[in-house]
Amino acid sequence: MRTRPALALAVALAAAPAGAIDPLEEALRPLDPSAPVRLGIGQPNGPAHARKARAELGPYLSRALGRPVMVEILADYEALTAALAQGQVDIAWTTPLAFVLAQQRHKDVTAVAKAMRGGKLFYRAAFFVRADSAARSLADVKGRRVAWVSRGSSSGYLFPRALLASQGESPDGFFSAESFAGDHPGACQAVRDGSADVGATFANEPPGGEPPRADGCADAPPASDFRVIASSAPVPNDVIAARPGFDERLVEPVLTAFAVMPRDEEGRRVLREVFHADGWGVAVEGDFEAVARALPPAPPRAAPAGATRR
Repeated sequence: MRTRPALALAVALAAAPAGAIDPLEEALRPLDPSAPVRLGIGQPNGPAHARKARAELGPYLSRALGRPVMVEILADYEALTAALAQGQVDIAWTTPLAFVLAQQRHKDVTAVAKAMRGGKLFYRAAFFVRADSAARSLADVKGRRVAWVSRGSSSGYLFPRALLASQGESPDGFFSAESFAGDHPGACQAVRDGSADVGATFANEPPGGEPPRADGCADAPPASDFRVIASSAPVPNDVIAARPGFDERLVEPVLTAFAVMPRDEEGRRVLREVFHADGWGVAVEGDFEAVARALPPAPPRAAPAGATRR
């Protein structure tokens, strides 16, 4: 739970050593409008999409916030997790898994907004095959070759494996071979060209009664080349998260900048082309408990040399 600003300020005042900068003076100091906000993004939809996102988001958010926004592309989910937890970026567009891992590293990492697609704040992880495949269920692809996104991907690795485990299958022994494409389009292409028999990606929550689609293949069109054969329970959509110590006075403007995107044509275009979304909602406590539960247990730490085990 994030500490209330007034309480945090009172604690800081009580603990401040003599001669230190007065926390009250610091809190009341006007925000510098020329100070940039650093936004970190990953490459879940491939490098080309990440470069396009950087080119679109920097100017758009700079105008919306009235201050420079510097967009940095991180190599992978692990780098994004570290950058957020260590304060190397101020805010991040990240997966629910990367957010949870960052929060485990530093409890004050905070979710600000959650993407909305088709009016829904959740999606599903999905196993998919080529549309012309004879496979209709997970049982049909047991012992075949799978294409994952990366070990840090919620929908492209973590939740599909959790789905296998929930059905009594060993995620490590279910497939005969596995590969890591690095992004969703790559996993889709591996299935399309036959180098993998089944892939893992995300499926937006479909309208009532409709089957899920391999929406993660939108950047490897046409998505109609693929068919979903199994999907997970709902997973929270990608989030905008803030680093530890991010100025409280900027949290609401950041949330507002994302929330008002659907109100004008440019904002709707950025939502559509960059985020493949139609809006943003508020992330609330408890949204990410399912993600934390799905994480594999951390390996035990090796005892220091000479230590006695109990």
